Amino acid sequence: MRKLSTAVAALAVMTLSAPVAAQAQTKVVVGIPTSPPNIVHMPVIVAKELGLYKKAGLDVEIVSLGDGVKVYRALLAGNIDLGLTPGAPTIIGRSNGALVKAVSANLPKLEASLIVRDTIKTMADLKGKRIGIQEPGGFADLLSRSVLRAAKIDPKEVNFVSIASEDVPALVADQVDTAILHVEQEMLAKSKVPNLHAVARMWELQPKTLYTFLSTTEKTIKEKPAVVQTFVSATIEATRIIYTEKVKVMPIFVKQTGYPEKILSDTYDFMVKECIWDANSGLSAERVNFTADLMTKVGNIKEGKTPTYDDVVDASFAKKAIEQLGEWKGPVCLTAAF
Repeated sequence: MRKLSTAVAALAVMTLSAPVAAQAQTKVVVGIPTSPPNIVHMPVIVAKELGLYKKAGLDVEIVSLGDGVKVYRALLAGNIDLGLTPGAPTIIGRSNGALVKAVSANLPKLEASLIVRDTIKTMADLKGKRIGIQEPGGFADLLSRSVLRAAKIDPKEVNFVSIASEDVPALVADQVDTAILHVEQEMLAKSKVPNLHAVARMWELQPKTLYTFLSTTEKTIKEKPAVVQTFVSATIEATRIIYTEKVKVMPIFVKQTGYPEKILSDTYDFMVKECIWDANSGLSAERVNFTADLMTKVGNIKEGKTPTYDDVVDASFAKKAIEQLGEWKGPVCLTAAF
């Protein structure tokens, strides 16, 4: 009887604990810009694939929405809980009263390059060339125009060519002379046409411009602060794993992108060398304020409406995460927490 009672008690404990464990997983929907994802956007994917979110009690669904502005709009509409949103539009939205806050920025550097054919040696040689863009006002168009400004070339002195969303084939097929590419796209293009090269690295040309925030709404911050904290902490932890454990993250890169492993290995090495990710908060006041001031200067924010750092950022979650994890000091990159 004693053995039977013990067995029944154990079964009761198992029956009761199973639903509790299931209930402990809080559903969270996160938006990212591209599908397949670019390597620069990998911290949230690595965190999910390595079980960091699940371990912390989050059932995370990652949805690709095409571009960063669409992620921002989905956040405003309440269709996602958190999202990787572009720095400038997020700051502009705040100036217009949007109740969205940046809670971290592990992708602060403007990771994109203007890749060109061998007939172009310097930015000055862009005059008269075929500039590849997806659509007017899009990501490639805006960045290409910023390169032209730096080269003091009037946009009327080049030929803008609209191509498909995937830039690599058009550049390889000599349909255009330039393309704005992420690092893995650059590596793939150069594997096909070795004399392609970067004439401008956007993170060098615009070193203070903030690329991407991890953002959420003030409503979510108020109603689900524990979820936001858990997500921010796990994402920062994943960023550190990217820097220190290449063997662990490379299979995730291959699975998620479909790119050849050699291309991704070269991409990884280059991005680590350039310290593309921020393994602390990434919420540099210098970057946020510079981007806000720049958007005001170019007329995207009305005079007198420039948001302050505290308007744009809620740094409390990242600060708490870094208190728990410790400030990142390398061994790869030396970055300040804030």
